[in-house]
Amino acid sequence: MRHWVRTCFAVVLAVGIMFASPAAAVEVEVTPFPQRAIIPPVMECEALTRADFTLVPEAPTVVESATIETAKDGRAEFCFVKGQVAPQVRFELRLPTKTYTGRYLQGGCGGNCGFIGTDLSPSCSTQRAYEGAFAIGFNDGGHSSSGALDAIWATNPGLREDFGHRGVHVAAVAAKAIIARYYGTPPEFSYFQGCSNGGREGLMEVQRYPDDFDGVIAGASNFLVAEKVERYIWEAVHGLTETGELVFTPEAASLLHSAVMEACDGLDGLVDGQIDDPRKCAYDPTALLCDPAKPRTPCLTAKQVDTAIKFYQGPRTPDGKGLFPGGAQYGTELTWGTSGAFANAGFRAARGFVRFMLPQEHAIPGFEPKDWVFDEAGLRRLQTAAETFDSKNPDISRFREAGGKLILWQGAADVAAGPSAIFEYYHAVRALSGGTEKAREFARLFLIPGMYHCRGGYLPYEFDLLGKIVAWVELEQAPDAVETAVKLPDGATRRRPVFAYPVAARYKGQGDINEASSFEGVWPETLPDDRFDWLGSIAKDLPPL
Repeated sequence: MRHWVRTCFAVVLAVGIMFASPAAAVEVEVTPFPQRAIIPPVMECEALTRADFTLVPEAPTVVESATIETAKDGRAEFCFVKGQVAPQVRFELRLPTKTYTGRYLQGGCGGNCGFIGTDLSPSCSTQRAYEGAFAIGFNDGGHSSSGALDAIWATNPGLREDFGHRGVHVAAVAAKAIIARYYGTPPEFSYFQGCSNGGREGLMEVQRYPDDFDGVIAGASNFLVAEKVERYIWEAVHGLTETGELVFTPEAASLLHSAVMEACDGLDGLVDGQIDDPRKCAYDPTALLCDPAKPRTPCLTAKQVDTAIKFYQGPRTPDGKGLFPGGAQYGTELTWGTSGAFANAGFRAARGFVRFMLPQEHAIPGFEPKDWVFDEAGLRRLQTAAETFDSKNPDISRFREAGGKLILWQGAADVAAGPSAIFEYYHAVRALSGGTEKAREFARLFLIPGMYHCRGGYLPYEFDLLGKIVAWVELEQAPDAVETAVKLPDGATRRRPVFAYPVAARYKGQGDINEASSFEGVWPETLPDDRFDWLGSIAKDLPPL
């Protein structure tokens, strides 16, 4: 029997900026949660405000309020708790009053955090989380902010540590203590799900605090926080005019995207309106260059062609050395001409990072992206913040030994966190774990075609990962594939399996290409070498697999 959940798309959140995205409701196949006995509270909700949590180890906590709340769909009732872990990590918990099953789920925080969220990515996980089986928690990363890219708070060293790694950890410790008091027993299973910065948080938990969570879902992880600034600056410098306007118009972006799709759509063996793995694409945008001697419309200006080449290439030194694992991926072009373009987001993110998030002795108070020099010295300057913010350590053996399970996922058309970085990270994890098969016992990676940053896309697929991680942790059912679903422009629903890397989906040669059953998983004849040649590589000294 197949289980379904109905979810709705609206817009895609990327680095704190909203990208418009084609959207429609679609039914998504979900993995049912294993049945567990209901655990009722042993005290009244409001009584939590009178309980003393100030002696919680590592996480002295105060519960500020506790009130009864009903979920928007009316299907679950929660004890809604607001509180704070010293010195100022603010959190919110929703503790089911009638349907709790011994599971805790903590959500990640996007951008530079500074706010308390309520939603998860992929978005159908939000609906599932609030059905009542989980106690749910979110936190603000230890500071308040004026927006997702605000960084001025980072001048405080303590707030830097809280955002970097401590805040998520102590919020989990506090949540478990409150759950134990409310239900009379601590959660039997604990899960974390985050995307973008939330994906970075998930990896940070796996690396630094491997006992916090049994299962972690880390999506579109911004785990190279310091090094990513090279891309922020690169796209701001090349993607904006001197007056701050976008180089790409929506029309030019659409033209380039169409050309890229025509050139690369069929590389996976099927022309179907999506690029399964953009790393295999190699389209040259000079083919669209306007030629005064041969007028054609539409076409790209010389500046637009140069910008496209620079975007795809990613930041480099003048002598060609990479400063980040790649640039914008093929398939991301439609975002280049929107108000939420990564060039705009990069401009603000880079300025805030270099002014405030670098250690004080390395920060540049009046920094503007146009002042940056793309060289190794600049990269090393950024990396002075890596110890605090980056979650790039591929040795996650302690998490494996604790019995943890990790799902990594990435949108193939994610302009903010293209797949090259996470594939290099996963290569290093596999190499240090004893090979691909050993790594797949506890860590699996999924690349979602057509998807932007955390949600939406030129094909805004939806899918269920929350059920997958629960089944893996509690039933030892490793996720070989995830069924994705999207409503196509013509109104048809497409369902596709995405297999755990390095297995690829291949059309069987017959059957409806919009049906998952028409595809099978195929191992590559030889494992690809996912190491990336750049100055900050975490895998360059590791062997191919």
